[in-house]
Amino acid sequence: MKERREAIRKFIEEHGEVSIGELAEAFGKWSEMTIRRDLDYLSGERSIILTRGGARYLPGRYGLSEDIYSEREQRNPQSKQRLAEKALTLFEPGKGIFIDAGTTAMVLARRLPDENMVVVTSAPNIALEIATRKARPAVVMLGGTLARNTISVSNPGVETQLAELNIDTAFMSTSGFDETAGFSVGHQLDALLKRAVIKRARRVVMLVDSSKMGAMMTFTFAHLNDIDVLVTDDDFPVELEKRLAGKVKII
Repeated sequence: MKERREAIRKFIEEHGEVSIGELAEAFGKWSEMTIRRDLDYLSGERSIILTRGGARYLPGRYGLSEDIYSEREQRNPQSKQRLAEKALTLFEPGKGIFIDAGTTAMVLARRLPDENMVVVTSAPNIALEIATRKARPAVVMLGGTLARNTISVSNPGVETQLAELNIDTAFMSTSGFDETAGFSVGHQLDALLKRAVIKRARRVVMLVDSSKMGAMMTFTFAHLNDIDVLVTDDDFPVELEKRLAGKVKII
């Protein structure tokens, strides 16, 4: 039983997200009922997260580094699209906004309307996406050292860079969320930048797909009381939503 569950866990980790049918095809000698029981077990020990009709890989509860950007870009594309759709309902033209680095944030940047606004970002790929594909937004690019894994720049003097910038809404991303540890990332300078942006923003919108729930990276940069809106996907755990409902707006 232990070997079977480990085989299923590894298969889900390798593929990111799978359906019951895919698991049954890959492990033909086991019944769907057996596979469902194993998925329930793995979900209980926080190895995976259950989805409608399958399961999704849940990152380790304690990580020291970020996965490579190109690898993350391929994961959970439908969830990222859904998060972007929801986040866009909070967009107001004519405002100054911050778009964080990250693959979900890139989906949001691509779908951003071509309206008058100021977009501040720490991600050069997001800055280029907006500057080359949209005519109206002004783009402010923060400076610093480029991290290849996250395609973002960071600078110990980020608070000085942000001192004269007024941010109406900050669309933030995270590598993990734990109810106790809060929102976290794998690099200290990234955490410093995110904290500084949150302090400057009138409204903070956190984009978190359900695969990040229960994951904990090294550096915490925010807790629930630091954000105004939590945007997540349709696989957000129902029990967790009930616990958080009185603490933050969830869409």
